[in-house]
Amino acid sequence: MKKLFLILFLFLAQYAAALSQDTPPPIIDIHLHGYDAVPPDVKADWAGEFNARQLTSPESADIHFMKVVEEMEKHNIRLGIVSSTSLQALDKWKSARPDLFLTGIQTDYGRPILSPDSLKLMYEIGKVDILGELGLQYYGLEPDAPSLSSYYKVAEENGIPVCLHTGLGPPGGPHSFAPDFRTTLGKPSLFEPVLVKHPNLKAFLAHAGWPYLSETIAMMYIYPELYVDIGVIAWALPKNAFYSALKELVDAGFGKRIMFGSDQMIWPGAITIAVETVNEAPFLTETERRDIFYNNAARFLELSEDEKIEHHSGKSTKGK
Repeated sequence: MKKLFLILFLFLAQYAAALSQDTPPPIIDIHLHGYDAVPPDVKADWAGEFNARQLTSPESADIHFMKVVEEMEKHNIRLGIVSSTSLQALDKWKSARPDLFLTGIQTDYGRPILSPDSLKLMYEIGKVDILGELGLQYYGLEPDAPSLSSYYKVAEENGIPVCLHTGLGPPGGPHSFAPDFRTTLGKPSLFEPVLVKHPNLKAFLAHAGWPYLSETIAMMYIYPELYVDIGVIAWALPKNAFYSALKELVDAGFGKRIMFGSDQMIWPGAITIAVETVNEAPFLTETERRDIFYNNAARFLELSEDEKIEHHSGKSTKGK
């Protein structure tokens, strides 16, 4: 009997190993962007690593969408949150792949692209899932600006997750596309008044607040429900700088609240760089890696057991 049990155990172990080689474990990308139009042949020449600087934007928004889906399927990314300033773009992405995308509304001219009442309605009918990414910094606004108060109230009352842009932006922004951008407006501590006023707000800080890591750590310590993502810093920073930031967050005890996000913007290939960078982090345990890639976001988004089983099953996705 013991021999039979051992044979069965070895068979199951080999089978599981074979499955893991064929299909990588599932990933959730909490931070994507979609567009009505994409400027073609733009390089990410401001990035900190050579391979990231070679990324080039595709010829159109349709090709951008197709390439993002290809990248996601390549790495078994089973769910992504795509945000946009265009409801038309969000509808296109979600309609084409309802199994793959949740949608978030960004800020445009300093305000979300929906009124608070419209946000509530669109959330209730499943057209919008997230408030954010709120790029308030680009418009010279602090997170607790009076114009945002009613949005946070709606989000808190309806359980709508909020993604706040923190940290930095593309170099040269104040002298080009974002004249009101100010570096100091990316400090995570500026979000504190919002969390004090709205204690039940479900929120995460985009870009983990880099380079203001000490503020990120302080905020996560005081507000145990606050999460972060590693969008853009996982591929655009020099690798050692990203690893230093990620290790600091993990060492501070927040490994259960760090979520994978690519923030590929107009460069779908950034997804591969971000995934590989996290996979190669020498200080992460396999448990910590799986938490960052999937488990933390699944908990934050309150995915059902059926959804998690489907993501881990290796089944072909629906809606193709």
